Amino acid sequence: MVYPIFKFILYPFSAFMLRRIKGMDNISKKTHFIIISNHDKLVDPLLILYVVLRKLNRKVHFLAAPSWWFLGDTICRKWAGCIPLFDSKQSYEEMKKHVAKNKIVGIFPEGHMKKRNGTPRTGALRLALETNTPILPIGIHHNKGLLRSNMSIGKLFFLKKNKESQEKQMKEIMKIVYNLRDSS
Repeated sequence: MVYPIFKFILYPFSAFMLRRIKGMDNISKKTHFIIISNHDKLVDPLLILYVVLRKLNRKVHFLAAPSWWFLGDTICRKWAGCIPLFDSKQSYEEMKKHVAKNKIVGIFPEGHMKKRNGTPRTGALRLALETNTPILPIGIHHNKGLLRSNMSIGKLFFLKKNKESQEKQMKEIMKIVYNLRDSS
């Protein structure tokens, strides 16, 4: 239900908000992936959804803060495809189920835009490694006004297990996202 509404009402608005999109060809039609992005404005999921719908016409299942659940489970989980973050273990298992069904999962490792503490969470990294799913990094840059956003989409990449700490690896992934954001 929400996706048809998005396509007819918010899709044109999102298209208007995005001034420039780089790297649309990096969105693969051949495989599912995990989207990792920065989260500076409330509209970020809508902007990401816009480019994925435009290229693939597929839903993105975003990990979502429980603050949105006042709308109810049917609207948030079933219609909008959100994965609630009430319990980290439960939400992680739900993300794994979506990935196992070849669905696209979207994660903002730094969490909600107003609650940053400088350290990105490592769940996206663990999910990519455990499921051998590629990561699609996206950087969103918001200029002075809401209607002046740019997006850069990086190339899909697979993570390799290594001896570095997960926190360090996640910071490296976020550097890729920030480089994309700053280049847009």
